[in-house]
Amino acid sequence: MAGGFAKRLMPISEFIPKPLLPIDGRPLLDIIIDKLKEIDTKKIVISINKRFEKEFNFYLKCRNDENLKILVEPTMKEEEKFGAVKGILYAMENFGNNDYLVVAGDNYFDFNLKPFYEFAIKNNKITIVGYDIENIELSKHYGVFSLENNKIKDFVEKPEKPFSSIVSTGIYYFPKDSIDLIKKYLMESENKDQIGKLIQWIIRKTDVYAVVLKGKWVDIGNLDIYRELYNSFLP
Repeated sequence: MAGGFAKRLMPISEFIPKPLLPIDGRPLLDIIIDKLKEIDTKKIVISINKRFEKEFNFYLKCRNDENLKILVEPTMKEEEKFGAVKGILYAMENFGNNDYLVVAGDNYFDFNLKPFYEFAIKNNKITIVGYDIENIELSKHYGVFSLENNKIKDFVEKPEKPFSSIVSTGIYYFPKDSIDLIKKYLMESENKDQIGKLIQWIIRKTDVYAVVLKGKWVDIGNLDIYRELYNSFLP
């Protein structure tokens, strides 16, 4: 997912999309794609907006990987954007009846996705990657959940009073039968942007699972966070 306009990263995001920001000497998207290459992904689709189509096409030309494709949402500014949930549905409708691993293009992580992927494939249920940020107060900025044997018991998007420090990382597995649930959610909800709201809605309909991974994870929400992450790789 790389279709946002990153208003909180202005003015940098005026001329470069967040997934192409440099981290450790390379685009963030490069790091994410390499992580996806460690598991059995058949095709990687980068869902983008029309405004930054040239920048992403240049990235693909430099990457030179025939398994990478671009899907362009017809949006040129923030007010037109699909939102993450509608963007997922748009991709599913364009690429057919498949299982999908959805990854936010604006998060840095260094953990291996294999434990999550293997669990999700075997279980064949909607599954998310969790991460313990070990800070209850900070949790209020994310989707927070609690677990029992990998099954999500409670999930709340950006709670005022967090009940856990385990948060959603923007990495999701949606089996092929999820598309009908997503369509139904979009018909019932006005919130088309927060996938956490979708998960919060889905757990009232069916079981959703999670695998908590360890390592480093950073949601690049603003310039201060990006600057801190960028500087952490400097010698």
